Parts: sequence; C-alpha cells; structure tokens
Amino acid sequence: MNTRQYTQKSLEAIERAQQIALENGNMQIEQEHLLYALIDQDDGLIGQLLIKMNIDADDVLAALDNVIAKIPRVSGPGREPGKVYISQSVDKTMNAAEKEAKQMTDEYISVEHIMLAIITNATDSTKQILNQYGITKNAFLDVLKKVRSHNRVTTDSPEATYDALKKYGYDLVERARAQKIGPVIGRDAEIRNTIRILSR
Repeated sequence: MNTRQYTQKSLEAIERAQQIALENGNMQIEQEHLLYALIDQDDGLIGQLLIKMNIDADDVLAALDNVIAKIPRVSGPGREPGKVYISQSVDKTMNAAEKEAKQMTDEYISVEHIMLAIITNATDSTKQILNQYGITKNAFLDVLKKVRSHNRVTTDSPEATYDALKKYGYDLVERARAQKIGPVIGRDAEIRNTIRILSR
C-alpha cells in the first residue's frame, strides 16, 4: 500500500481501524474495524453523508460494535504486542478503493472511495449491517454527488474543498449558543408542516 496515494483522513481511518483491532485483541484488521473507523471519524465525511441519508450513525456504530465483539480474540505468549495483519477482505477493499478513485478521476484515495469499496465488496456481516440501515451504493453516491459537486480529489485533504457539515448542515449546538434558533413552543403549525414535508 502506497501511503502517498491516500488522503490524510483515509490514513487516519486505517490507523484507527488498526487501533480498534488491537483494543479488541483481534489478529487482523477486518472490514468492520475499517467501517467503524470511517463512520466514527471526527469531522469525517462518511458520518456526515450518513446523516444526509437520514441514517443514525450511532446506531450503525452500535451494530458494528456487536459484530466486532464476536471476532475471535487472540492473547497469550504467541501474540506479538501491537502487531495486527490486514485481512483478505480489507486488502480487497483497499484495491477496490484505488479503482474507485481512478474511475472518479481522483488523484488520491479518499474516505469516500474506501466506503464505496466496502459497499461493493462487503463481507457477509458487513453486508447485513449495510442492508439493515439501507446503505446502498446508489443512495451513497446520490448524497456524495451533492456534497462533492464536480470537485475532484486533487490534494491529500479534500474535505477542505467540500466540507459537508459546513456547506450542507448546521451545528445546532453552536446555533443555540449563539441564540440563532427560534423558540419551538407555540409553533405547532410550523412543526407539523415540517414533519409532513420531511415524511414525503
């Protein structure tokens, strides 16, 4: 794996997946570790895209936790501390991510390429979680296109050029602190209208 081909966030996710495997006493990085790392990333694109898909990222992480807890643990004198391997499924995923980047004419392999590669090369347990939450390639690509627009990944930090949270969402806590959110009490009609529009 040529690390110079990957964006900073991609490398962060791979390192975090390794940490998750180590924390759980697993011998190798599995797809579930990698998917967890992608979704759980601070200011990460994948978590924000799931929100745009009306998917609760915390629910997906909880489901992944359950699967990771069932991965066999290895301990004792035969285990080398701090050493984990890459599973065949993750190796296949990383190769597929490289192809996704080429198809999208991007210069770096970014988190969205890895996510698309996971979706298209999902193991049975990963596929079960993706299906459970309606995470399909088409649905993911739809929100990705809105966020990326016509931007290409030409740097190792593309999130700066298409920050999904700042462009397409609001930090409600920040807005509440700045007193930019109006009161909810007494606005029953607006709330009903909003719910009706969102449920179409």
